[in-house]
Amino acid sequence: MDRADRGSPALTEPSLTVLATPILGSHLSGELVGRIQSVVGVRCARIAADGHIHGDADEAVFDDAEVLLLGAVPASVLDHVVSRSPRLRWVHSASAGVDRISTPLVRERGLTVTNARGVFSRPIAEYVVMMSLAIARRLPGLLELQRERTWQPLRGRELSELTIGIIGYGSIGREVARLLEPFGSRIMATRRHPERGSGEAPNVELHGLDRLDEVLRQSDIVVVAAPLTEATAGLIGAEQLGEMREDAWIINIARGRLIDEHALRRALDAGWIGGAVLDVFSEEPLSPESPLYRTPNLIITPHTSWASDRVIERSVDLFVENLRRDRAGEALRNVVDLEAGY
Repeated sequence: MDRADRGSPALTEPSLTVLATPILGSHLSGELVGRIQSVVGVRCARIAADGHIHGDADEAVFDDAEVLLLGAVPASVLDHVVSRSPRLRWVHSASAGVDRISTPLVRERGLTVTNARGVFSRPIAEYVVMMSLAIARRLPGLLELQRERTWQPLRGRELSELTIGIIGYGSIGREVARLLEPFGSRIMATRRHPERGSGEAPNVELHGLDRLDEVLRQSDIVVVAAPLTEATAGLIGAEQLGEMREDAWIINIARGRLIDEHALRRALDAGWIGGAVLDVFSEEPLSPESPLYRTPNLIITPHTSWASDRVIERSVDLFVENLRRDRAGEALRNVVDLEAGY
């Protein structure tokens, strides 16, 4: 019996065309494209970061494309691809945030949007735990003493003594709470719909956003993990920073625009709060001339909390599963409400 008699998927005529831009900073490898095309009846054409065809595919793929796998390309590139693809019906974002995808054209076309919620939760949560331990054990101060060649033991704290406030209790917030549970930290968290509960996290006290000030007042470390929407832009400003304790730290691993960076600089310069860890910024990459680099008690990392060797694999796994669901007429995972912003 030859391959055709066995009904090999490799010989099935593709009936669904997928376009894929670079994701997570690189073009999809041939192996990952093969994974996408392993779904019966699917072909995948790669799109360059400027929105044009990458490789040997013909420009006609735009006419047939129904699905777009979208990486961190400018909104202008997204709109270019959408405008050239009359049959496009579904955009899958390879990132969790969709603030860059909600363009007027995407909304006008009524496209289904899914995202990578959950793909980055583990590495980002590990980053938060790492920074929380560094804060509790006073690692920044110890490194400064090393640079000064000064022998001065510093007394740290244990995470079991600390209250961790999580602003935005989504997939990342839940993973942070899960990883912190063995340390015995008290967790206070906010979410837009607290009635949905905290999941399997007995160490979490869940509140609505109307209790944000109370969470800020009680927290030793505040973790900003909320999605960026019109309602949450500038969520943490001078007033909110003023609610925090003088020895409290804030960690932002969500979107830079959630925090008023000017207010944060003033708070750190004046000693209103103990310190801050920023992995995201209102404008990226952060300019070498940014005054944030000169701000005291501020740890800066270059939007790297999400990065691990497994995220591309997880991202493609999720997309392939959704392709399979689409082909089978099943509900897609991680469908985004563009009005809510997540």
